[in-house]
Amino acid sequence: MGHAVRDALRLAPLAALYLLVCAVAQPDAAGVRDEPALLAAAERLAADGVIAPAGSDPDQRAYLWHGPGLVALLAPLVALDLPLTAIRFVEPLLLTGAVLLFHRLLRERLAPRPALAWTYALGLYVPFHRELATVQKEPLAVLLVVAGMLALSRGLRTGRRRTLALAGVALWALVMVRPEYGWVTLALLAAAGAWWLARRRSITARRLVAVAAVATAGCVPWLAYTQVETGQPLYWSASGGLSLFWMSPTLPGQHGQWHSPVRVYRDPALAPYRPLFRRLDEVHPLDSDLELRRRAVENIRERPGVYARNLVANAGRLFFHVPMDPPRHPVIVASTAIPNALLLAALLWGAPRLWRRRRSLPPETAPLLVFAALAIAVHLPPAATPRMLLPVVPVLVWLVAEAARGQRQGAENAAPSRSQ
Repeated sequence: MGHAVRDALRLAPLAALYLLVCAVAQPDAAGVRDEPALLAAAERLAADGVIAPAGSDPDQRAYLWHGPGLVALLAPLVALDLPLTAIRFVEPLLLTGAVLLFHRLLRERLAPRPALAWTYALGLYVPFHRELATVQKEPLAVLLVVAGMLALSRGLRTGRRRTLALAGVALWALVMVRPEYGWVTLALLAAAGAWWLARRRSITARRLVAVAAVATAGCVPWLAYTQVETGQPLYWSASGGLSLFWMSPTLPGQHGQWHSPVRVYRDPALAPYRPLFRRLDEVHPLDSDLELRRRAVENIRERPGVYARNLVANAGRLFFHVPMDPPRHPVIVASTAIPNALLLAALLWGAPRLWRRRRSLPPETAPLLVFAALAIAVHLPPAATPRMLLPVVPVLVWLVAEAARGQRQGAENAAPSRSQ
């Protein structure tokens, strides 16, 4: 029996759990959250080869709100006229693929038992499971992050151009799924380039430049498309203005939480914003996005203290699902806060151990740490939600596993001297 088959059998309970969650927890078949916009974009791509809707008055959430990554995956399924209840089962399959690749990544350096244990630690991370019952971007993003980690690990070790290119392709595909990672990619290219200029003899730096360059080059067609559509350079998506606007509120008692325009019209507490959103409903989505960005910058300049406070609140939402208005059910909050508190505690435990072993760590450790830091940082200025942390979680669990590997090796090396 091959290694791949054995790994699949060992991880089959996770796949069964994901499928069960998707089957049991599915909501209304009419579509919820981002599903209508994603499926509509997939239908346009399958029928006409375009992402943005045509016409002078497209829906606000349909106009360049989502990147083409998940849309391209959904397009063949939509073309086959599959029901939404069947399309949703793509999500558990994507997450299953992620845990399989994560196990393979851990087996690069860990023994079978700890590799399997840490894979289950990732696979049982509860916030993942909340994204399995509907069509969302996070399971695909998690899969792409893990695929990139595996390719990066092998590419930095072997120097094979194909493997390094695959790492770059995975990062590019991640940007196409979650466009805000475009800023992460550009920052990684700048950091890798600066490292290579400072240390011209560093083979690792040169290989990292190659990975980031492949990812950046892959983004050029999307940026060219959005510039033609909008006239704006480096326009990753149309969702940033609304998120940044809610981080700079003009009403007291708000902490930067994201609200949909629909809620503005329904929630009496948000009534003062209704005249603004009525005006924005009358203009093109691009003009609405640019206006919200302009107002957000003005508000931040006028109330920098409010924005600084909301940055702290945003970190709380990202990791612990608080503060939220109205407060979420305690079970939902606990299902986010407890796993992330344990993860942060494990990172605090592992940080000094990784630092002591910094000269002997795998070459991918520092790049992955920088990627995780940038991925978290890019989600703090605009309004954040807990699911935005999910693509970073495999990197964080890998760092803890690497710290534990060093701890175990140190104990094994010390054991003979104690016995003597």
